Amino acid sequence: MIQPTINSAESKSKALVCLEYILLVLCVCVIVLRTTFTEGPTVQAAALPSSITDSMYGLPIWRAVLISSFSMFVSTALIFSFAAWIILSLCSRKFLYRLSGIETGLLLFFAAAVISGFAAPDKRGAISSFTCLVAPVLMAMLLVQILDSQTKIKLILFLIVALGVVSTYRCWEQYSENEHLIVFYEQDPDSALAQQRITPNSLEHFQFEHRLYSKDVSGFFTTSNSAGSFALMAFFAAIVLLVGRIKNLNSDPLGFAWLIMGVISVGIVIFGLLITKSKGAIIASVFAATMFVIYLCLGNRLRAYKKAILIACLLLGISGGCIVVQYGLSHGRLPGGNSMLVRWQYWDASAKMYTDHLFTGVGPGNFSHFYPHYKPASASESVADPHNFLLSILTQYGPIGLIGFLAMICIPLWTTLSARKANCSSETHLSEPAFKKTAIVLAIIVSAVLLLIRPFVFPLPPTATPQERQAGIIILYIMPVIIFIAGFLLASAGETAKMSHSGITIAALFCAVLGVAFHNLIDFAIFEPGVFTVFWVIISCLIAIYSQTYPRPQVVLKPAPFVKMLTVATGMVLIVVYLNYVLIPVSKTSAKIQLANRAISTGRFEQAHRLLDRASEDDSLSSDAPSLNSKLYLHHFKLTSSVNRDLLLQAEKQALDAIEANSAAFKNYERLTEVYTLLADISKQQEKTDWLNKAFDNTSFTVEHLYPGCARLRIELAKISDLLGKTDIAISQYEKAIEIEDEYRAQFREMYPKREEMVSRLGEKKYLFAKQRIKYLTSQPSP
Repeated sequence: MIQPTINSAESKSKALVCLEYILLVLCVCVIVLRTTFTEGPTVQAAALPSSITDSMYGLPIWRAVLISSFSMFVSTALIFSFAAWIILSLCSRKFLYRLSGIETGLLLFFAAAVISGFAAPDKRGAISSFTCLVAPVLMAMLLVQILDSQTKIKLILFLIVALGVVSTYRCWEQYSENEHLIVFYEQDPDSALAQQRITPNSLEHFQFEHRLYSKDVSGFFTTSNSAGSFALMAFFAAIVLLVGRIKNLNSDPLGFAWLIMGVISVGIVIFGLLITKSKGAIIASVFAATMFVIYLCLGNRLRAYKKAILIACLLLGISGGCIVVQYGLSHGRLPGGNSMLVRWQYWDASAKMYTDHLFTGVGPGNFSHFYPHYKPASASESVADPHNFLLSILTQYGPIGLIGFLAMICIPLWTTLSARKANCSSETHLSEPAFKKTAIVLAIIVSAVLLLIRPFVFPLPPTATPQERQAGIIILYIMPVIIFIAGFLLASAGETAKMSHSGITIAALFCAVLGVAFHNLIDFAIFEPGVFTVFWVIISCLIAIYSQTYPRPQVVLKPAPFVKMLTVATGMVLIVVYLNYVLIPVSKTSAKIQLANRAISTGRFEQAHRLLDRASEDDSLSSDAPSLNSKLYLHHFKLTSSVNRDLLLQAEKQALDAIEANSAAFKNYERLTEVYTLLADISKQQEKTDWLNKAFDNTSFTVEHLYPGCARLRIELAKISDLLGKTDIAISQYEKAIEIEDEYRAQFREMYPKREEMVSRLGEKKYLFAKQRIKYLTSQPSP
């Protein structure tokens, strides 16, 4: 039932109010941890080691699991928080729900996720990816209910600004570290490469040098673009507070001092944005700031035509997109530097991917599995995202998912454009707690999170010396707390609980959302958990302040006792289903993989195999455990002095199990080919031919359906064909491998014309070998 706006703070029970403060603290902890802890945008069901002997030495297994599955645990906490609020609210005397505008889009997005999830080959990856993507959205819906006073909204803005200051500190620290690393690398390149486990004169060596000298400053995030997107949102949060101080300049004797502190906080955040050197984030910030300035100057004049202006901007954006696409189709790249060349390759491949999966998409979290099939032969790298948030959602969730995702963002934005004249009467009914005391409590909570919880999930390396540990504790743990307190003081000094400039706040947050969306038309920063979480926090603040300034009807229910019991029962069933199909399988698999790696590191291979077998049983939807087990059997075979055929047969079985769980990952097929060729090497006569035929069929399928642009696989297929006497196929595959490598080299020269030394992706030995085999095979007389 929809009723006019009710003072929700006065209508809530004490138990619900207490729960809301607990949930608000939890949300604050999540924001702090996610913006100061590096989480990759690609979620894996379990964290696989980078090498066969990697492990988190010295940590209890439960803590290692918590760190490796951090994204899943945080997402679970957010989802359960929303569920707890819904259940307790429905069990109260009166259920009040403030519509956010997100609900319709979320239902569509959820439906699309179910459809695309069934079509996804990697179903565990699909479930985990969707879970981690939807959790911040549910947190935003929860915050819309919890942020029922201007005090709470302001505190969230203080938090974002202070974390922006901390991010700037980390960016500057990283910039300084990078300068020292350059000096160290130039003095002793071999040692620097050894620390990174990089082979000299390889493609990885070139990419390391490129990253090093480009001075990529990413702060607490994975890329400089992600740090830039976060700085953009922190900038507008700081602008909201700065405008308030300008408005109150004459009403406070210390107004000028507070204004200077506000200017300093804005300046620090801008400095952090600039040292990331993220062109996309800087351009998006200028774009969003220009929109905000236009609103400040012409807001009252343009308000009468706002919808017409929005439609005109939408048409202009569509026209601009068509022009960009036409340019890309005509020139094979986007205007700009090397980054625009490779982005067009990402987009072109993604468009082809989507045309093959029009309705369902490839499935959440499955983009990286399918990309090699569509990747241009000349491209130097494979990616897990098309660097365009529209294409990313479209290719993974299909058109329904894209419509739902855009609706979650656009409906709240459209609602704020439909604002009537502010109704300030509701302001007198707001129950505002003591502002300064609440701010102090928030600062204490965040400081405790940074000082106590963050070291728990972001530990120092166990191999660090006492001196290194002391320095690490000061630099990594204590300094961020000090910087946060300083940033919080800059953001909150002189502020009062009342937000007398709600219209400007709405406009600033609106521009921040558009700025991040604009930036991520050419990047994937929005999907990095820290950025995505703050993005939805900004939207929740926008909806909350709008709802207080322009009161709207709320959903009001008085559920009967039977409905309350049914709600609790349904909630408990859903929680059990979630635990058994989402969280527990991932946790158990991750734990056994961690134990297996510790067993591997001490040479206890049999124990590791048993653990990985049990991990496969714990999560039949995941290919991680059988894939690692197959890799281990292969590694074990190569270490044994005697020929152990059973190890190879087990490696084959595990590889086939991994393929059954995820039929789109080419690496499992590549490993299976290696197993077959090794079995052929230790077999005789007809059996040898049978194994070679299996290797031929498997590699042919891999090359044709999974990774046609891989010269390495082409050469492997040519070798197998050669052994089987299929000379024509061998010659064609060698020629195709050389063609792929030549296309890569041509693009490399185009991208780096001043570099004298060519960096081969295939490897010079294999490249010359392919040419020699072609020359030899073509010189042989036909049978």
